[in-house]
Amino acid sequence: MMELASVAGRHALELMAATLLVAECIAYGAFRVGRARMLTFNVGIRVGVVVIVTAAACFAALTHALLTDPALTRFDLAFALDLGVTVPREVKHAFAIATHLGDPKVLAVCCTAGTIALLSTRHLLLACTLAAASGGNGLLNMTLKQLIRRARPDYDTAFASVHSWSFPSGHTSGSLATYGAIAYVLIRTLPARWQLPVVLGAVAVVGMIAWSRLIIGVHFASDVLAGAMSSTAWLTACVLVAEWLRRRAIG
Repeated sequence: MMELASVAGRHALELMAATLLVAECIAYGAFRVGRARMLTFNVGIRVGVVVIVTAAACFAALTHALLTDPALTRFDLAFALDLGVTVPREVKHAFAIATHLGDPKVLAVCCTAGTIALLSTRHLLLACTLAAASGGNGLLNMTLKQLIRRARPDYDTAFASVHSWSFPSGHTSGSLATYGAIAYVLIRTLPARWQLPVVLGAVAVVGMIAWSRLIIGVHFASDVLAGAMSSTAWLTACVLVAEWLRRRAIG
C-alpha cells in the first residue's frame, strides 16, 4: 500500500491529468443524458439519491479509517512526501496562485454576487439554491472540521502553511459546492449552446483547486477526497430539492 502511495506521489501530475480527464468525461456523459431526457424525473431523483448516499458513505468510510486505522495516515504521508520532492517548484508556485480561486472570501463574493443578480432578475428559487449550496456547505465543512480536528500536513517540502484543521478540505468542498451551484444556475438561465462549456469549465476549475491543495502541501489526499464527497452529497441534495420545487411550481 505504501509503495502504491509512493508511485502515485512520484507521478502526481500525470495522475492529476488522468483524474481531470475522467471527471470531464463523466460530466460530459451526464450532461448528454440530461439533455437527451433519457431519464424520467422520478428516475432522475432516484439517481440523485444514490449519488447522495454513495458520497456520504464514502465520506463516512474515510472518516472511520482516519480515526481508527493508522494505515490511512501512513498512505497520505507517503503520497505527500513523494509528491513534494517530485513536483517542480515552478509548478507549485503556479498552483499556489490558482488555489486562491477556492478561498472562502472569493467563494463568498461569487455566491453573494450571484444571489443578488438572481434576485434582481426574479429568479428566487435559483437564488435560494445558490445561497443554500454555497453557504450551507460552508457551515457543514466548518462543523466537520471541528468534530474531527485533524492537524495539517507538516513536512519540509510543503509550499505553503495554513493554521486550521485539515479534514475535510474546505477549498475542495467550497469550490465544488459554489462553482457547481453556479454551473447549475447557468444551465437553467443560459442558451443551450453555452451549457456544456459551463459544465466542463466548472469541473476543470474545481479539479484544479482540489489538486492545488495537494501540490502546495496544505492538505492530505484523504482531506481532499473527503471534501469532495461531503460537498457532492450536499450539492446534489440542494439541486434535487430545487428541481422538485421547480417541477411543482410548473405543475
